[in-house]
Amino acid sequence: MQSVLRHTLTCLRTTSRRAVLAAACVALCLLAAEPGHAREPYRIGYSPDAMVHVEAKKRLEAVYKRAGLPVEFVSMPTKRSLVLACDGVLDGDAGRIPNLEQNFPTLIRVNVELMELIGTAYVLKNRKIERFDKSLLDEMAVGAVRGVIWAERVMAGRPLVLVNNYETLFSMLQEGRIGLALGSKLSAEKTFRDHAGRFDMIVGLDPPACRTPFYHYLHEKNSGIVPKLQKALRELRSEGYRLGGAASPASPETDAVQRDRQ
Repeated sequence: MQSVLRHTLTCLRTTSRRAVLAAACVALCLLAAEPGHAREPYRIGYSPDAMVHVEAKKRLEAVYKRAGLPVEFVSMPTKRSLVLACDGVLDGDAGRIPNLEQNFPTLIRVNVELMELIGTAYVLKNRKIERFDKSLLDEMAVGAVRGVIWAERVMAGRPLVLVNNYETLFSMLQEGRIGLALGSKLSAEKTFRDHAGRFDMIVGLDPPACRTPFYHYLHEKNSGIVPKLQKALRELRSEGYRLGGAASPASPETDAVQRDRQ
């Protein structure tokens, strides 16, 4: 009789422990599923040396806020940001030109245009070249900043001298080590302002060497937030606001253009 009683008590204690554990698991699951439950910020890579990335970051701060999503921007070189976003170490990359996913299939485009990127060809004024033509890419040594994918696409397999920053790029152009430099208009103009007078012999050519929409990209593990971000982007644009701040007239590379690329 005593042995039966001991066995019964043991079973009750075991059952009680299992019930407590089960209840704790259910509580944790409910907490995680609760709409207001805080999560770690989405970590987005951007390059402070690329002004198009700096502008994209400003816009995305407003977009994530409107979408109600926490975000943290991680400063790093352009190429490294792309690689880490592709590997899922980062949650995404601030911005890239379209069709990136063809070469980086783990990345998903937030399919509403964030801004427009303008890429310009720069030459020395004394070359007396009046307009950009793709034939120049075959006639001159061409340079660009490492990680600028649009420049690689413009070159279409032609030789391209890669450097680490715009100051070095324009120094090489001025010294005659390259004949033409491909650069983002935003970054080039900032470099000229930061080094007032130093690069006065350099001029940008029209028409642009590249004019393309610029999109935010996420690692595929974050596909669930893409609709929220697209909705937030559309709302902000329809309200007439600069994504980086107050309302202002549209202008290339500084305000979102008024169209979607679906």
